[in-house]
Amino acid sequence: MRTCEKAGIYGGHARVGDVVSAQRLHFTKMHALGNDFVVVEALQQAFEVDSNGICKLGNRQLGVGFDQLLVIRRNVESQADFDLDIYNSDGTKAEQCGNGTLCVARFLADRNFSIKKTLSFQTLGGKVRVTVDGQNVFAKLALPLVDPAAVPFVASSASLQYKVRVDLDALAEVQVTPIGMGNPHAVLFTNPYAKHVEAVAHALQNHVRFPESVNVEFVEVLDRQTIRMRVFERGAGETLACGTGSCAAVAAAKLSGLVDQCVRVEQKGGVAEVYWAGADEEIELSAPTTFVFDGEIDIE
Repeated sequence: MRTCEKAGIYGGHARVGDVVSAQRLHFTKMHALGNDFVVVEALQQAFEVDSNGICKLGNRQLGVGFDQLLVIRRNVESQADFDLDIYNSDGTKAEQCGNGTLCVARFLADRNFSIKKTLSFQTLGGKVRVTVDGQNVFAKLALPLVDPAAVPFVASSASLQYKVRVDLDALAEVQVTPIGMGNPHAVLFTNPYAKHVEAVAHALQNHVRFPESVNVEFVEVLDRQTIRMRVFERGAGETLACGTGSCAAVAAAKLSGLVDQCVRVEQKGGVAEVYWAGADEEIELSAPTTFVFDGEIDIE
């Protein structure tokens, strides 16, 4: 059951006599390849909200709607330029968001919150460095990890690929490549538009071998410089694009000897570019960022 359903967000109403206090939230809607975000700067405005409030804000019919909520805060320990809190639309926290960091860096540059060309963000999944160079934005994300414990993924021994039972009517098991990108990913090399992929994604996200659930990428290698991907994000469902998913897909493909260092990732929302030199190197993501609108909303 989703956090929003537990909290009674869908179909819930305030009762007579309830005392409801609201705060006026200033926000910016942005997207990268259709992977959409509500960006909140908590630098000049106070912002505290629980999972209940995040669900309401993330509801596309009753709130603003987003794949992820991105909250920018000051980094008090001087380990990064800013802290970045990331929340899924179901109210759960996310460790990392590649496309989100691209949008946040663009936001900070355009709104003159920083004059630095390269910014660092501290997230739950580690530090991310993002460079804004004119209209181009590049993020250097964490080293892709295949150690099962780092994903996390339950396995008796380390390997690159594993067979996982999903016990579906059309499919008994699937072969996955678990990749840790500061958040967990499962990459499957198959037709991204096969009929069973949504059921497989749901089965993997609720599988005991992925104790923290997982983002699932279905990948088709078109040539050594191009892959096609469909992604189902943990806590958000299918999205038009995913930055860390693109990186995980390229890492899995490169480790399998299927692609070169620079790869175009075709997704429903458009094309991202990923560069990875290989083991022991950070992975680099680039995708166009788009401003949609500024808004205000009262939140409880």
